[in-house]
Amino acid sequence: MPSKKKLNLRELLSGIKIAPPIELDEICDDSRYLKKGDVFFACQGLNSHGLDFIESAVDSGAVAVIYELPYEIPKLEYEIPLIGIENLGEKLGEIANRWYGYPSHSLNVIGITGTNGKTTVSWLIQHCFSHLKQKCGYIGTLGYGVEKLFSNDLTTPSCINLHRILSEFQDLGVKYVALEVSSHAIAQNRISGISFDATIFTNLSRDHIDYHGDMASYGEVKAKLFTKIESKIKIINSNDKFGRKLINRLEGDIVITSNESSIPTGSYSYVSMLNKEAVEFGFLVEVESTWGKCKINLPLLGVFNIENALQVMALLLAYEFYPKDVFNAIENITPPKGRMELIKLSLTSGSPRVVVDFSHTPEALKVSLSALRLHFKKKIWCVFGCGGSRDIGKRKVMGQIAEANADYMVVTSDNPRNEDADKIIADILEGVNGKVSVISDRFAAINFAINSANKEDVILIAGKGHEDYQIINGNKTEFSDQNISKELIKVRLTRKSND
Repeated sequence: MPSKKKLNLRELLSGIKIAPPIELDEICDDSRYLKKGDVFFACQGLNSHGLDFIESAVDSGAVAVIYELPYEIPKLEYEIPLIGIENLGEKLGEIANRWYGYPSHSLNVIGITGTNGKTTVSWLIQHCFSHLKQKCGYIGTLGYGVEKLFSNDLTTPSCINLHRILSEFQDLGVKYVALEVSSHAIAQNRISGISFDATIFTNLSRDHIDYHGDMASYGEVKAKLFTKIESKIKIINSNDKFGRKLINRLEGDIVITSNESSIPTGSYSYVSMLNKEAVEFGFLVEVESTWGKCKINLPLLGVFNIENALQVMALLLAYEFYPKDVFNAIENITPPKGRMELIKLSLTSGSPRVVVDFSHTPEALKVSLSALRLHFKKKIWCVFGCGGSRDIGKRKVMGQIAEANADYMVVTSDNPRNEDADKIIADILEGVNGKVSVISDRFAAINFAINSANKEDVILIAGKGHEDYQIINGNKTEFSDQNISKELIKVRLTRKSND
């Protein structure tokens, strides 16, 4: 329910389209969730138009349908008004803002974008704010919420849902919001109408080429969060090639982060790493910044997580929290689910170490395997696949990377969706020249690795991360890499104790 006074349809669309003064309960852009008394906004999607679901909306009790022109209305008679608006997708942010009382204007919304690291950075931001006794909401891949997370269909929710969630956060007394911003969300105007206080760029590598067409187009979409949208604080990772180009395009206050001692010249605030020492479960890091120097014990695996932590540190320092408090918060962080997540049960004597990670792109897989090589000195196993109905070109590359960076590789299925799992595996194997174990069934593949690895080895189970399901032939079934790993580790330990 909106936190402000309800508007009728005429008031809601004032200045956009003349409409009758119909009383509304809610606004909705997904017919699956529409209730009696709601108005249904039917926009043009990638593969369908919202009006394709008009009968469902009417049957659910919609009091009006607002649709995006041009579109041929079905030759059916409806008792409710059907109102067409040109470029409705672009105007939906203004409408949602009006309905929910402009919630982002009273919140410090922090938008995080980039190919990899969005979830980790967003998660760490929320946890650091919590450590600093500040109420912070999270919206992203893992769900949305403050203390408890609720599930999302999308990394960045639809425009109306996003404003609704921000309104709920406002009513809960939230001050900060960490919002993952996907390239799809930018391209599809899902963040329309959002007032950003800060924006963060993590990195750019190959992903979503099937949607954006090429890397140049993909990069330009990401850049819009900084070049087309106003924000008080802009934090850019200067280790990334595209990040360095982005810095040169921006004006105003910019904070540069770097895991190298050198940073781009210019009058920038900065946070950079001077030295690091890898330990089994993290790093000892020496940091230099505009706000001073410090040494921190970072409890995260992988150099890329140093980059993530530096960006979080930069944000908190730019918000003028005491440096000592910021450094203490950083030392108390934990990784989000499925992001270089060490299965604690695997620390038991007699079990190989098991790490679950979302690395589903070539670059992410490479850095994850490199991270394990840095922290663990024994053999590395890699269990992975590639999702169906996604960028086909990356499959061969991921096979090459796994072979080059792991000692043992087990190729399996990920989420084949409506594709043939064996065909996906064959695409991966085009990049493999040496020995590889092929086990299509993901449970069997994980079982093979856990029971074949020596107790000193480490196993990376890559691709699904936080996901607790698998999609095969279009059917979604329960499947958690974490839960499966725990189950199989217990079996191994029990068997070993009985030997």
